[in-house]
Amino acid sequence: MQVLLWHTIEKLGKRGDIVTVKDGYARNFLIPRRMASLPTSGQYREFEVEKRRQDQIEVQLIEDAKQVETKLAEVTSLSMEVNTNEDGVLYGSVTPTMIAQALLGENMKVDAKSIEILEPIKNIGTYEIAINLHREVKPTLKVWVLSTKELKVNEDGTIAKDETSEEGEEAHSEGDDYHDEVVENEE
Repeated sequence: MQVLLWHTIEKLGKRGDIVTVKDGYARNFLIPRRMASLPTSGQYREFEVEKRRQDQIEVQLIEDAKQVETKLAEVTSLSMEVNTNEDGVLYGSVTPTMIAQALLGENMKVDAKSIEILEPIKNIGTYEIAINLHREVKPTLKVWVLSTKELKVNEDGTIAKDETSEEGEEAHSEGDDYHDEVVENEE
């Protein structure tokens, strides 16, 4: 059976193509889901009207995405304060939802699903975040992740690592040796 595809279907054809498929596949799957129709002249005219309507919607989506992109260009960076330990390590990670909420504070509504974080943000610092507004419009945003606590800073400006935890581990390992000796003597 030949059908007119209303949507691009992988391994079958592109939108607008007339393809040959098995009768059951057309009657039971493609036609009831409005993915295809019989290639009559009336259906082809209806397809052309639908195609023009979809093209207008696509143009409107691109215009809206470009407006959001210009608003994002005005915001050069976004600062977020999060809870960390003294070493600057977050107690969780910065999520797309958190970034969307911070952008909402800047009077910009961006869907959290469109925010792309390439690697988990688990430390304080500066990160480049991609925002997929449309397949043709993908601006980036610089996000500064700041700590709500006061961090230990070395003289060279780097964050100091906690040295007491290493000493505590050494003391604990020495205590393990003592504990092993006591257990041997009890036997």
